[in-house]
Amino acid sequence: MKKLMQRVYTLLAYRTHLTTKLLFSYAFLIIIPLLSLTFLSYAHVSRILIRQFQDSSELSLQQTGMYLDRILQEIIGATRQAAYHKTLSEIYQKNAPTGQLLMLYQDYQTASGILDSIFSSGDLYSAEIFVNGKFTFSNSRGMEGLSFISLDSGQAQMLDGHLKDFRGEILWLAPHVIEETVFQKETVVITGVRYMKVMPSYRNIGIITVNIPQQLLNAIIDRTSTLPGSISLLFDDSGNVMSVSDETLLENYGLSTGLIMESIASGLLSVTAKNDTMLLTHTPVSSAGWTLVSVTPYDKVLETGIEARNRMLLTMLLVSILFLAAAGFTSRLVTKNIRFLATRMKEVQFHNYSPIPVPAGTDEISDLVSSYNHMLNKINTYASSQYQLGIALKNSELKALQAQINPHFLYNTLDLLHWLALDYGADEVSEIVSLLSRFYKLSLNRGQDVISLQDALSHIEVYIRLQNFRFDHPVSLDIRVPDDIRKYGILNLVLQPIVENAVLHGIQEKESQTGTITISASVQENILSLAVTDDGIGMTPAQLEALGNPSAIGASAGYGIRNIMERIQLYYGTEYGLTYQSKPQEGTTAFLKIPCLEMSEEPIL
Repeated sequence: MKKLMQRVYTLLAYRTHLTTKLLFSYAFLIIIPLLSLTFLSYAHVSRILIRQFQDSSELSLQQTGMYLDRILQEIIGATRQAAYHKTLSEIYQKNAPTGQLLMLYQDYQTASGILDSIFSSGDLYSAEIFVNGKFTFSNSRGMEGLSFISLDSGQAQMLDGHLKDFRGEILWLAPHVIEETVFQKETVVITGVRYMKVMPSYRNIGIITVNIPQQLLNAIIDRTSTLPGSISLLFDDSGNVMSVSDETLLENYGLSTGLIMESIASGLLSVTAKNDTMLLTHTPVSSAGWTLVSVTPYDKVLETGIEARNRMLLTMLLVSILFLAAAGFTSRLVTKNIRFLATRMKEVQFHNYSPIPVPAGTDEISDLVSSYNHMLNKINTYASSQYQLGIALKNSELKALQAQINPHFLYNTLDLLHWLALDYGADEVSEIVSLLSRFYKLSLNRGQDVISLQDALSHIEVYIRLQNFRFDHPVSLDIRVPDDIRKYGILNLVLQPIVENAVLHGIQEKESQTGTITISASVQENILSLAVTDDGIGMTPAQLEALGNPSAIGASAGYGIRNIMERIQLYYGTEYGLTYQSKPQEGTTAFLKIPCLEMSEEPIL
């Protein structure tokens, strides 16, 4: 991945035209921020939509829950009134003879009238009164309206079994089907059950059941489905589903009622099924101990935000296309002069040195063209100058060829003087002339800049012998250079001026005018280090400091030292050079550091 990014960067930075670079820059600086802003806005809108939906869903649930609570409270109040009604209790407890049908019928009419007035709510499907067998009108359940059933029936015993362990006011049973045998109709109902009591003994004298059509509850909780695809469920306190707005959707989503109840119990606001996220909202229906739950797919909530995002993306795409078209036109307009300048600059390789017309304006391109024209004028002037220098160089080479005769003439003359001195018996003169001839041969070195360290040491030996002929007091020379080091090359006339400076400004300044010069050498990490030590008068710290700065060296130190420092750094590099250590009245040591180059190697320039 890193290599791919480097290749892309190299391609964009070094291998594309300036117009393309500007287009990519515009895209990077404008389009990418617009995209980022679009998605950030979408994320912000999504959060707002979810929060608004949750608030709306919670409000709708609360309103529906309150409506359910009111209906259930009315039904519960009706059952309470019927369960403790004094007249009804008296009728149910009468021991009228079975044969007195008229009296039983009158009691039935009275009880029916009272119960009809109590259970007047249109939300009830039916109500059933289970009392002693003497007062039964029907032994079958399922009739719409009001039914009197014997307390000895199987249904009554089943209901009594449910109520024995119940300590609340009314027990709600899970949805079940009741069937009318007369009309052959099945109806799913939710049944509320409670005992009838006689006061003040609080003794059970019967059972009351009220049946609410599940379809009614389904229609009520369906009002909470604020978005298509939403589902509403009604749970009792045991987790049984009392009502659901759309069972088909519930199955399609793969949601289990247990998972929903676990999520609500854990305080979660969402649940995941089949990799889909569902938002949960719930509210209690306190009168029955139920819980009303709304389940909405997350994607359905965001559909509005997605539509807004898509509109924003489409708008941004159109704006980007228009912007890139304008940016392309602007880029070509901006780079027009640059492309013209680049084309004309390429023509230089075909020897077209004519100036470029300066475009109108005072921008950077105009300045660049003016600078380019100035450079062309300089090049033309320099080319003309170089042509003249070439002619002068030819003349100088001719003169140098003519001047080569002079050293040979000097060597021949000195050789003649040597033999003449021998003929006349002047041995010292002969030796001096011979040494002087060798000195100049080593100094001139056939015009070469580099000599071997062996030749440089021989040059110094000749110089010391000549100096000892000149002065009455001799100077001793101690050379401590191993033979394997003497093969390396060194710039000509580097060591000799150092030794000359040691003789003239070190030893000759002593009262005795005698002394010893020691030359040592070593090689470490391909660096040749030479040390020239004298036991002369030494130097003061001020003189040493002046030697450390070649530009500060005055005439007292000699032109030769400054020349050596400059030649070494120009020839080998600034990391090499000449340094000094000295103590007054004790002597001076010059340290020379250069790279190891054998005579067969090319010198470092």
